[in-house]
Amino acid sequence: MTQPQANPTPPRRNQRASRRQPPKGSTKVRATRNALGLGSNVAVSLLDLSETGVRLLLKENLRIGQEFELTLESAASRPVRAVAQVIWSIATAEGQFCVGARFQKALSYAALQALSRQ
Repeated sequence: MTQPQANPTPPRRNQRASRRQPPKGSTKVRATRNALGLGSNVAVSLLDLSETGVRLLLKENLRIGQEFELTLESAASRPVRAVAQVIWSIATAEGQFCVGARFQKALSYAALQALSRQ
């Protein structure tokens, strides 16, 4: 009789502090390499966002722990500026980088409503 093997890695639990939302079609993103908002735009597109963070495609890699500035805007709201810190970064086959970042200060509920589809 064979014994069932124990699962060597337990399933990962969701560690997100808040639920991800897809952006509205009109939501645009601008990202600079530093927290001062200086330099060229390295953002390609916004993939999703939450009150506490964002996932986006960038033209170039940012190192884990690096702070950078984002400007998010939609037709329904004023631009929202936020400083975020890179939590993870993965290179894509197209030579871009999919980046997950945490905001220094959480977005307001009103800003999240204006920028995302719920």
